[in-house]
Amino acid sequence: MRIFSKLTGSLLALAILAACTPESSTTAPAAAVQAPAAAAPQQAVAPAATPAATQAPAVVEVCRTCATVVAITPVVEQGQTTGVGAVIGGIVGGVAGNQVGGGSGQQIATVAGVVGGALLGNNIERNRNAVSYTDITVEMDTGERQTIRVDTPVTFGVGAAVNVQGTSISLR
Repeated sequence: MRIFSKLTGSLLALAILAACTPESSTTAPAAAVQAPAAAAPQQAVAPAATPAATQAPAVVEVCRTCATVVAITPVVEQGQTTGVGAVIGGIVGGVAGNQVGGGSGQQIATVAGVVGGALLGNNIERNRNAVSYTDITVEMDTGERQTIRVDTPVTFGVGAAVNVQGTSISLR
């Protein structure tokens, strides 16, 4: 019986030590025993599916009136002449030239006044009939480019965010 009690005591001590060893041991064999147990859950875990992979791509609606100014070009078209400016200028120039000098000098001044007045009158008529406007080139959010002609002064610059509706343009 003595052997049995020693054997029971030894087994009890061994069981207590075995139960305490994995948590408090810092030896290499205990760490080696724990490593496979720790590695097993990492290998068994499958990567989680991302929500984007399971859902259809979101539809992004593009603003059809939104644009960005890419160029502003002031334009001046020369006006048309009818000849009225040249005639009036020639008459005024001839009268003014006739007032200068006397004799053949007066005749030369009159001819010079008529020619100069006609040229000046023609230029005045052309400038008076000139048309000024601004071409604004925009890139729509849809990707297309559009040029809008405006007669009023532009209050924004290149890079401005604008709304385009038909031929009218305004800041966003």
